Amino acid sequence: MNDKRFSYASGGFCDRDIFSALDAIAGVGFSQVELLGQKPHVEGPPKGKQLKKLIHHLDSVGLKVPTVHAPLGKNTLAAPDEQWHRAAMETLAEYIEFTAEVHALAMIVHPVPFPDFVPEASQDDLINRAVEFARRSLDELLPIAQHAGVCLLLENLPFACNYPLLTMKELRPLIDTYPKEHVGLVMDTGHALLLREDPVEEIILAGDRLRGVHLHDANGTIAHLPPMFGQLDWQAVLVALKKVDYCGAWTFEVGCSKENHSPEDLAKMCYQFSLTWANSLEESSSEQPVTRSNQ
Repeated sequence: MNDKRFSYASGGFCDRDIFSALDAIAGVGFSQVELLGQKPHVEGPPKGKQLKKLIHHLDSVGLKVPTVHAPLGKNTLAAPDEQWHRAAMETLAEYIEFTAEVHALAMIVHPVPFPDFVPEASQDDLINRAVEFARRSLDELLPIAQHAGVCLLLENLPFACNYPLLTMKELRPLIDTYPKEHVGLVMDTGHALLLREDPVEEIILAGDRLRGVHLHDANGTIAHLPPMFGQLDWQAVLVALKKVDYCGAWTFEVGCSKENHSPEDLAKMCYQFSLTWANSLEESSSEQPVTRSNQ
């Protein structure tokens, strides 16, 4: 059985190029993929013949693209200086157009930068003005997203610092003033656990603005584990997603393991788990929860 709600992030195969990653994801059984917008996958983004080659390959292996993950690093909404802001806006605008070109409905973007990118002397200013910076960026990107027919999804992040805009408690008020067709939220289960936030509460807070999920387990300081290898209550997450009538792609973003698993092993584990979870989606929440692995 191939449940078409489930997707796999190409970032789980960063040991190879995008074409080999797509082959592996389709070979496991997934019918959807989230494209990572940076090396070693979709850097650029591609145009002309290279774009056509990518789209043809997606079609040839039977993969749809529900979401594109914008490049990481400094490509963030809350860029703290003008030069950084302008460069980020140019890059994100290009990836919005790419998202539309591969027929994806949404692009994931980080609201704030990795702490390592912000000099210590500037952190107080970033913290105090992050919401202002993020709003400015959304105001600039919104017309581009509207023209392209793309929804921008802001992700909760696991940074152990004093930044704002890391959780749904702060992200939801930020986006509420923007049209829900073009600005939404993506909830990352492992990121929530690393910040000691309840993923269920995060889902409920995101509510009808939730347009994407990154599904992975976490244990202590390690995230991006396969299902049932960490502390996530998968059944509770399932019930919460049903409660908010979530209808986006169910994207596994897995890349780590306590064991010596290959990227193919991890993708297969997620795919097999998705089949069990697909059955749970149709069952009453009063059914027996999925049993945690002892591995």
